Amino acid sequence: MVSESLKLKVCKLFYERGLSKQEIGSRLKISRFKVTRFLEEALNEGMVKIIINEPENSYMEIENALEEKFKIFRALVVETGDTYEETKKNIGKAGANCLLDMIDNDDVLGVAWGTTIYEMVKALPESVEKKNITVVQITGGLGQTSVGYESLEITRRLAEIFKAPSYQLYAPAIFDNEETKKLMLQESKIIETINMFGKVNIAVVGLGSVLPEPSTLLYRDGYIKQEDFEEIVSSNAVGNVNSSFYTLDGKRCFTKIDRKTIDVDADQLKRVRYVIALAGGKFKAQAIYGALKGKIVNIIVTDNETAQILVDM
Repeated sequence: MVSESLKLKVCKLFYERGLSKQEIGSRLKISRFKVTRFLEEALNEGMVKIIINEPENSYMEIENALEEKFKIFRALVVETGDTYEETKKNIGKAGANCLLDMIDNDDVLGVAWGTTIYEMVKALPESVEKKNITVVQITGGLGQTSVGYESLEITRRLAEIFKAPSYQLYAPAIFDNEETKKLMLQESKIIETINMFGKVNIAVVGLGSVLPEPSTLLYRDGYIKQEDFEEIVSSNAVGNVNSSFYTLDGKRCFTKIDRKTIDVDADQLKRVRYVIALAGGKFKAQAIYGALKGKIVNIIVTDNETAQILVDM
């Protein structure tokens, strides 16, 4: 029978002195497996109590609920701001921390465009010490009127931060017609970037809403014409990622626009190991839900009011 003093000594060495289980076993002449068992028993018997001082603005419970509901790798929930712009900044900062937590040497980082991704880039440090990172632009965007949000600029800035080579997509988000797209697909630089799509193992994307109101920059900047938008709505789309639209249950909506785009679409994103979506605002709840439900993204950074709606849906 194990003496309480031996169990207590194991706990003291592990929790207060910081010794490893192997070190404790060698010191006390017991096996590492016994050390593990003593630590488990100490917790079960109340000899040891672990207290985590959670910050007041922590949303750990709702994060856990999202992770469990959608079976995703990670959910990060931030404070909903007084304005939508403030909410996007909060999400952008959390997105920057998430990316820094996850990205590792030799990763191929794919990045889209959008206002919240722009806030993420602004929140990153000027330089990150990682080795052999590659940055790939995964959606077109040449000619967007939104300075700073444009995918070429976002890709360029990330390449600077990670001291990485970049593959840029010198193409519009949506071509005027299929013939122009076919001509563009003959360009060597475009081909180089497209060939990198399948190598992306971590991606950062934004999500745009269709209902109850269109929020995507594609619509706002005039890439999606009214007749195209009517087709999108009639296909039961609730949101879009890059230039791909999908339903509430995450099924792809194939529209005429798909034949006029070059990007990593919703189906291709499902094959990327980690896809971080930065999206908030209650009006985007359906768009976020569809992306999570359909396994288009597997990491979400959003605000607490939107997160609660997602949990309740």
